[in-house]
Amino acid sequence: MLKRSEARNNAFILLFECSFLSSPDRDEILALAAENHEIVIDDFVLGIFHGVLDHQEELDAEISKYCKKRTLNRLSKMLLTALRIAFYEISRTDTASAVAINEAVNLIKTYDSPESASYGNGVLASYVREK
Repeated sequence: MLKRSEARNNAFILLFECSFLSSPDRDEILALAAENHEIVIDDFVLGIFHGVLDHQEELDAEISKYCKKRTLNRLSKMLLTALRIAFYEISRTDTASAVAINEAVNLIKTYDSPESASYGNGVLASYVREK
């Protein structure tokens, strides 16, 4: 069984791949990941993966409300993917807000830049303050 942070990382990779496709074939993406044996897919990974994709329009609408002076298309795909996961976890799961924020910021630091991590932290903090 994966640690939650590892599972989030794996879901992040799958969702990041989807961000390049106009209509991603979920089954194909999951099959390719399983075939390559580089990404372990458990129930937690699947929950985030399907949850974010199922609610992506709603998540993006919420994210855009908290992106000061930026539109979603100006965010890096890595930052947007991490924000989608965090917004999903905060609004639709029992994950503590602080955990979701910390995990998202760590993903952004790993895959993007310190500036993006700082911006993402501010977006998430604003969202949680209003919730």
